[in-house]
Amino acid sequence: MSRTRSIALGAVVAIVALLAGALISHVLLQSSDSQPALVSGTLLEPARPLPPLEFIDQARQPFDAGRLQGRWTLMFFGFTSCPDVCPTTLATLAQTEKLLGDLPGAQRPQVVFVSVDPQRDTPEQLASYVQFFDPGFVGITATQERIERFTREMGVVVAITPLEGGGYTVDHSAAIFLVDPNGAMRALFSAPHSAQQLAADYRKVVSHDAAG
Repeated sequence: MSRTRSIALGAVVAIVALLAGALISHVLLQSSDSQPALVSGTLLEPARPLPPLEFIDQARQPFDAGRLQGRWTLMFFGFTSCPDVCPTTLATLAQTEKLLGDLPGAQRPQVVFVSVDPQRDTPEQLASYVQFFDPGFVGITATQERIERFTREMGVVVAITPLEGGGYTVDHSAAIFLVDPNGAMRALFSAPHSAQQLAADYRKVVSHDAAG
């Protein structure tokens, strides 16, 4: 890894840590004993509305807030050229879905993969990529401007780093966001991810909301 990339990656990690710390502190101040204790995530109470969604999916169909209504969603940010974090996380999400297969259809989550590399991640590229992990996964993309605005408002840090000899890579946050059936952010799961822990925490959140 080049020194420039090492510095950039270190900065991303530091920023993510600060944002995560601020978010967790804010949530803890609002927590109550009635909230479920999550192993790998942080419950957001109250749920937070998402920024405007102006994307298209891998079939070039509009993907807006309406596509999140009426069901739970696990949302992850990444790019198809990612060598490690993205494929590992998507494989974990595919396993998580299998572990939740006994839930009623309305309670099973959809998985949405948000590309942070619109220059290379065309809808066609996203289609072949997400289907490798699960045919039901949804990949979405947009213009660079819209992606930057959405990630910034979601608190997802993205840093594009040039590589020696040309090309570039993208360093990004590895958190998974849980969006409720009203289209609001309900929980945040920090890396490293475990399918068993994700599934267990997901059940806690869904059961808590159903009981509430």
